[in-house]
Amino acid sequence: MTLFPESASARAGWRLLLAWLLLNALLLTPEPPWAGFPPRHWLALEAPLLLGLLLLMPASRLRQWACAGVALIGLSIALGALGDGLMQAMQGRSINLYTDLSLLPILIELLVANLGLALTLAVTCALGLALFAVGWALSALLAASHRPRLPRGLGVALLAFGAGGLALQHAGRLEATRIGSPALGFVTFEWQRAMETRHALAAFGGQLENDPGARALPGLAGVDVVLGFIESYGVAAIEREPFADEIRPRLARMESELAASGLSMVTGRVTASTLGGQSWLNHATLLSGLPITSQLRFELMLNRHRSTLVDDFSASAHRTLAVMPGIIRDWPEGRQLGYDEIHTADSLGYRGPPMGWASMPDQFTWKRVGDYLDAASASATGASSHATFVELATLSSHAPWSPVITLVDWDSVGDGQVFSRWAGAGDDYASLWQNTEAMRAHYAPAIDYALQAAAGFAERQVGEHTLMLILGDHQAAPSIIGPHPGRDVPLHVISGDPALLAGFLHNGFRPGALPPGPEAAIPMSQIRALLHRIYAAPPALSRPDAARGS
Repeated sequence: MTLFPESASARAGWRLLLAWLLLNALLLTPEPPWAGFPPRHWLALEAPLLLGLLLLMPASRLRQWACAGVALIGLSIALGALGDGLMQAMQGRSINLYTDLSLLPILIELLVANLGLALTLAVTCALGLALFAVGWALSALLAASHRPRLPRGLGVALLAFGAGGLALQHAGRLEATRIGSPALGFVTFEWQRAMETRHALAAFGGQLENDPGARALPGLAGVDVVLGFIESYGVAAIEREPFADEIRPRLARMESELAASGLSMVTGRVTASTLGGQSWLNHATLLSGLPITSQLRFELMLNRHRSTLVDDFSASAHRTLAVMPGIIRDWPEGRQLGYDEIHTADSLGYRGPPMGWASMPDQFTWKRVGDYLDAASASATGASSHATFVELATLSSHAPWSPVITLVDWDSVGDGQVFSRWAGAGDDYASLWQNTEAMRAHYAPAIDYALQAAAGFAERQVGEHTLMLILGDHQAAPSIIGPHPGRDVPLHVISGDPALLAGFLHNGFRPGALPPGPEAAIPMSQIRALLHRIYAAPPALSRPDAARGS
């Protein structure tokens, strides 16, 4: 006696087998091929469990909806696993569906900026059609595999196999086998993480309520403070090959050139809130003094009007500026942070060509910051009036790091037309996203240029009345710098007045351009408190008037 004696039953049996294989493949996606080969599991216990339930249902409209529901479950698991894989590659962490779904609009904007609207639409449509085709095929196969063409006992057997397997797995009896439940594990992990995140956000709300308010920094009265974030500049650029071969000599030259200009430099190690992206979360972390690790935390911080370093410098009689060349549209978040002036891509006066993904090169951005400081200095009427706090975020070292250009004469920067010699040089940036090796080759040269531009600014602008802090916003993606890079970034502090740097040396920083080891790392959320410890009191003696630099 054969299992499927009639041809209709045989066809139904083959459809069931195909449905099982397809559903099994979807449910195994939480263990992708790049996680290790051979994969840990070959058989997902959820598949026979779901198939058994469907086979026990009589043919009806309800069963058709159930078949579609099972297909949707498989697709949802696969989509979640795809998102998890992308997050692992870009930011070195698992996806958190509770917080990361809010990043979808930002992801779409990033795709449009890098691939163009047409290609983004094409990729999105292709992915959507592929998912629809897989879902439709699975739903159709499941709908065609039903009783009476298949014996009821088969459904009972599949259900028993799936349920029994899950029971054995729970008892630890399947550890040495290729049978498991990765989809159920993925869903359970995400649910538990969502609950933990929900509780953590509630606790974070309590932290926001405990706001110390704006506090002046008397030790920086009359001192211009420049806080510059260098895109994708992490300690991996200094400590990992092949990047260190280019960056360590650059830092050595930077240290000696600044010393020749009469400037002192100390360097610390700071642990950022993110890895591989989401720069604005690290900006907010440093400004607020709180760990802003997700978009939800960022929005909570803004909505609760948490005081920040911007408020602290306002209380210290500083004029506060934000220079953000990467902002290409209205920026309500900047207004919520309370800067006196906000300069974005449209208001910086750049008339040169775009530099690939970046709207303008770093040298132009730094030159504009110098112009703003010079203008404020020229309008000063007292020894301690018109001090300025500037926060800026550079772009030239943003992935995919094309084009890599060289510095021009600072006096020729003007409105940026001098950079026209590189017009079109970075037009390949969209294709570079598909070539990890090419991106990796461009990474160190881009960081080298970013450091040159920052050092050039320091030589021209930093004096005894200036404190300059340069730090990475986050490490580059693990797919570029290698697995498990950590989240540490360098923080260089530069001034023409060594007394302004002394407090950093008592808090784990060391002289020169190289950061200390991991044991000396300071969370980025503690930098605000560190500045208050160091500059809580005015200097013992008035500093002599000094030019900021020519």
